[in-house]
Amino acid sequence: MILFIPAWMRRLGTEIAVTDRRIILKRGLIQRHTIEINMDKVESVDVDQSILGRILDYGTVTVHGTGTGIEPLRNVSAPIALRNAVMVHPRGR
Repeated sequence: MILFIPAWMRRLGTEIAVTDRRIILKRGLIQRHTIEINMDKVESVDVDQSILGRILDYGTVTVHGTGTGIEPLRNVSAPIALRNAVMVHPRGR
């Protein structure tokens, strides 16, 4: 049970939002780390999943932007849905 506490705290303190103008990643409960990238700067979105990740629907998502990129978003639930939300947007293509 104690082994799950760090993962639960990390999940509780992570927020990912995709709007029509940007992608926002917020991490941390006490200390806050925020990363934003404008949709018109998105070049590609990479998804990496292990076999277990495919079965349980989680993986790592990396958003590459013009001249910048978001650090890998690890252990994201439904990573394909997140990629599709970013790439379907007209500015994210």
